[in-house]
Amino acid sequence: MRTCALILIIAAGLGLRLGQAWQGTDHNLDDSAAYERIARGLHEDGVFEQRGAGTPAHPQPASNYSPGLPLFVAGVFEVTGDDDTRPARILLAIIASLAIPLTWVLGRRLGGSDAGLAGAAIVAFYPTMVNDNSMLLTEPLAATLAIGSIVSVLKARDDGRLRSWILPGLLLGALTMVRPEYMLMSLLVAGTLVLLEVRGGLWHALRPPLVMVGVGFLVILPWGIHNLIHLDRMLPLSTGGGQTLFVGSYLPAHGDPQKVMPKILRRNPGLREKIEKQNLVSGEGADSITPERVFTIMANRRYPGVATDEALGRLGRDEYRRQWNEDPAAVIGLLAVKAQRIWWRGRGALTDPLPGRLLHWAIIVAALVGAVIAFFRRRTEFWILLPMFLGATLIGTVLVASPRRALVLWPLVSALAGLGLTGAIEFTVGRLKGRRRPAAIT
Repeated sequence: MRTCALILIIAAGLGLRLGQAWQGTDHNLDDSAAYERIARGLHEDGVFEQRGAGTPAHPQPASNYSPGLPLFVAGVFEVTGDDDTRPARILLAIIASLAIPLTWVLGRRLGGSDAGLAGAAIVAFYPTMVNDNSMLLTEPLAATLAIGSIVSVLKARDDGRLRSWILPGLLLGALTMVRPEYMLMSLLVAGTLVLLEVRGGLWHALRPPLVMVGVGFLVILPWGIHNLIHLDRMLPLSTGGGQTLFVGSYLPAHGDPQKVMPKILRRNPGLREKIEKQNLVSGEGADSITPERVFTIMANRRYPGVATDEALGRLGRDEYRRQWNEDPAAVIGLLAVKAQRIWWRGRGALTDPLPGRLLHWAIIVAALVGAVIAFFRRRTEFWILLPMFLGATLIGTVLVASPRRALVLWPLVSALAGLGLTGAIEFTVGRLKGRRRPAAIT
């Protein structure tokens, strides 16, 4: 019966994702459009740049984007001989659907078959996880790589052979290519694995994580060499860290990256006047006033002659130091708001209305209950999952606190939520049975 239920959940989740991938969307997010243009630049001109129709007059540098997704899409373009994104979306939807059975595997490991089924159902039908397959976004692909990495790490620990750690390394390396911040999370997971095994001897504890991290490094090495050749810099993956640090440090926006540019222009009327004068000469309209353009002008003003991403990184660090010296409580409050924003606020039109928000909150609460249960049951999985969540929270809190960061780890959240739901049901049923049990007559 449970096997049939799992098959139905997987089939339904796959069907929903394929439907979205086939139809596409009329409301393409900026990142999705940028990934498509970068993939087109690779396919048509062999360059990692935004090319083709719809490219803004002042686009964000392609090097600011993680390379994994556009490289994948460009590969699909090469195979099909066309730059139609539908085949790429369909392949990505199939890969995204693999997160459903992988969540079942992790949930069953944490709390049995019922927990696995509950977790799989959450992943299969969570609105944003389905809807994102209509675009070229990193979250569906990264979510499968994240849950696959964790499951493969657990399997490698069970297996005990050194070669079993090659697969986790490959998956973590691929995940890092898609979302660069997971370089840090990979190291945190490796450190946790060492601590879990250090009682058996330091070398015994070090060997598996070294193999895993080494293989992951080999996955991203070719792109690091590409950046060294084309950007003349030792850069593992992307240049986007400077801009995200600056955006994340801007206190007046209260952790909302969409409010940074409007507030900067409102507080710096001279900056808006300069852009408007430039537009009078170039003939550009108001749509040319993009965050990237505003941030670039600010960076060049403050640090002339310094690469834009490096200058923005310095601005972000300066802003954090200045705010901390003036009002430490305000900085702590900003970081707390940003940490809450990552997990407590869903993303997408389907989770913005009250029913969607209630669904999202219920899943998060169930996941917290599941984490508590896993901790008190002394599940090793708890300690391997913990660095992924802490790392995502830390990076999002310091940089951009986007709810999209939670989507990458949503299969892990769902597995814990499945454990939390089944644990709560078992506890409630047990309490009810205890109340109904007749008292012994003395």
